[in-house]
Amino acid sequence: MFSKYAEFLNFFDPAISIQITINNKNIDKKNFKSKIFIQPKGDALDEYRYEYNNILDKRTNEGRNDIMKEKYITLSLEAKSIDEARASFSKLESSVLNNLKKIGSQGRILETEERLKILHDIYRIGNEENFFFSLNTLNKQGVTAKDVIAPESFTFKRNYMMIGDKYARALCVHNLPTYLTDTFLSEITDVSFNMITTINIKNIPQAKALRLVNKQLTGMKANKIEKQKTAIRSGYDPNIIQEDLQYSIEEAKELLDDLRSKNQKLFLVNIIFVHFANSLEELNQDTILLKQIANKHICDLNVLHYQQEDGLTSALPLGLNTVFVSRALTTESTAVFIPFTSQELIQQDGMYYGVNAVSNNMIILNRKNLKNPNGFILGTSGSGKSFAAKREIVNVLLATDDDVIIIDPEREYASLAEGFDGEIIHISAGSTNYINPLDLNADYADQDDPLLLKSEFILSMCETIIGGRYGLSAAAKTILDRCVKRTYEKYLQSYNPKKFKTGYDPELQPTLLDYYKVIKEQPEPEARDLALELERYTEGNLSVFANKTNIDIHKRFVIFDTKDLGKQLKTMGMLIVLDAVWNRITTNRAIGKRTWFYVDEFYLLFNNEYSANFFFELYKRARKWGGIPTGITQNVEDLLQSDLARRMLSNAEFILMFNQATSDRMELARLLNISDTQLSYVTNSEPGEGLVFAGGSIIPFRDKFPNNTKLYAMMTTKVEEIIEIQKERKARKEGDTWIIN
Repeated sequence: MFSKYAEFLNFFDPAISIQITINNKNIDKKNFKSKIFIQPKGDALDEYRYEYNNILDKRTNEGRNDIMKEKYITLSLEAKSIDEARASFSKLESSVLNNLKKIGSQGRILETEERLKILHDIYRIGNEENFFFSLNTLNKQGVTAKDVIAPESFTFKRNYMMIGDKYARALCVHNLPTYLTDTFLSEITDVSFNMITTINIKNIPQAKALRLVNKQLTGMKANKIEKQKTAIRSGYDPNIIQEDLQYSIEEAKELLDDLRSKNQKLFLVNIIFVHFANSLEELNQDTILLKQIANKHICDLNVLHYQQEDGLTSALPLGLNTVFVSRALTTESTAVFIPFTSQELIQQDGMYYGVNAVSNNMIILNRKNLKNPNGFILGTSGSGKSFAAKREIVNVLLATDDDVIIIDPEREYASLAEGFDGEIIHISAGSTNYINPLDLNADYADQDDPLLLKSEFILSMCETIIGGRYGLSAAAKTILDRCVKRTYEKYLQSYNPKKFKTGYDPELQPTLLDYYKVIKEQPEPEARDLALELERYTEGNLSVFANKTNIDIHKRFVIFDTKDLGKQLKTMGMLIVLDAVWNRITTNRAIGKRTWFYVDEFYLLFNNEYSANFFFELYKRARKWGGIPTGITQNVEDLLQSDLARRMLSNAEFILMFNQATSDRMELARLLNISDTQLSYVTNSEPGEGLVFAGGSIIPFRDKFPNNTKLYAMMTTKVEEIIEIQKERKARKEGDTWIIN
């Protein structure tokens, strides 16, 4: 990132002045809370909404959620006319934004109203919400934009100023040490009060820079010769000269070499701070704090005496620099003041995903805003992945009207279903809950023939249960495909969307048993073998999926419990349930509803080629159909052996990653381009700590959910806590009184 930022600075030619501004600005806490709090709906879940909002309220008081850092790059240039300037800026825009993308940052061009809003919020701190701009209204009233943004008054004193009723002070970095790290800027801008930090950068033309350094070097060499002559006349060794002079000469030589052969440029740089307070006493205290941080890094931070107005002008994102205190720095030295210290993620209508492990600010993310909301939750056993999935599910159920479906092979979500009036469907060899894998409705495919997609699913299912080690032969696939068409022939002929809810006559809906009978009728010897292998799944002990669907999934929260499927039916059962989920997704899209669905231990689907392909296609198509799939697994190493799984992971826009085993960690680092520092957050990390990947951002997070809440009691996966909770519930039923802390 540092190297890319240095390239970004080198991109600008000497005709362009660069101003990088970090604006620590107020957030209206009341308004902020109203955006992230879950609004009551007057139903049975309001009790949990109230509890969840209490948790969010506590989180807003931690970290610095009342201060937001906004970062601006202001470019200025000289031109003969405004048209020439517009043409030059137009060429610059795309290049600058592309260079920012190389660093890993996103930028956009600000419109007039947005620029005025920035200035308004600086001049009128505390009244940020009162900004209103309408060009037509201004023209009618006979006022200018300045009238909209200007404070009531400016008062400039010797060492501070007043902007309206706020006190402010401009300071400048006067001296820099020979060694400085990027933590200087991050520490000094992490203060909890309003402040503008601006770095003014001006590129010196290369030829001029070389002349300047050569001139300085020549002067120091002449000084050295003069001192040597003086030493000889005085009878001293001429090689003994002042260490400071010798060191300066060596530095100048290194600088000259950097400019000539190491792609370094020379910049004139100054750093201005303007901080704000409600009183002069508070202002003085904040100034002392800033100076202490600067002293820690051996920097001199001085108040701009009698230059407060110039300091304010130079700090505002206007492209003006009227404070002529600057330091000549190379590209690398200038790049040390990199403004990217930590990423924050606060999105409109987002959900809570924990707090930023660097800044302690809340992470509020809306997966629906991502290019592709599909995601994964990865982590070793006990790292917190199941809890994170439940926290997101709770968010969805409390804050939206979307449906949630879970494929639960380990029976981990039952308590959540109890609290949220969910429907649990137990699927096993002896179950009386039937799902027909041949269910087909008119919405099963979009513009394609629904039978094509269904045929692919049935082939995947047959490959799973009778394909064996080497899979199905070409002849077997041909027979199975032919039988699919014949099995659905009468059903498809009954198409009448006005008469039938699913588009087809439900009485003619075929089953796996019907499919088996069609296969038996085929003349080929291979067909008899296929029918024989299918017999136990249609007429034998494993015939649970050979019946018509008898479950009515009408609730918005549904859990398919597949724990008791057994080894013989595990993969087949998950595949069939996935197909049932797809039917629900297509039905929901027809009524404009989104469907979140979670597949726990989804690595099981990648045990054979057909089931992997079916899940891959479903995963890929889900976004278009309003589905938001999430795969959850701890067996990352097994998963990464599949090329399809690797493609899904590398293209995912959302990943929650918890503690990882060493081999998994290295594989994921290569696949997802995770740096060593970022990787440390998933190395021997505590439960609930890890990395969140969201639309190109990688943010370390931690989620310490209060364990004295009803929500936690439903979400915990710790055995000892579950046993204790069950004891408490049993005691309540028996009439005993328990006190729960």
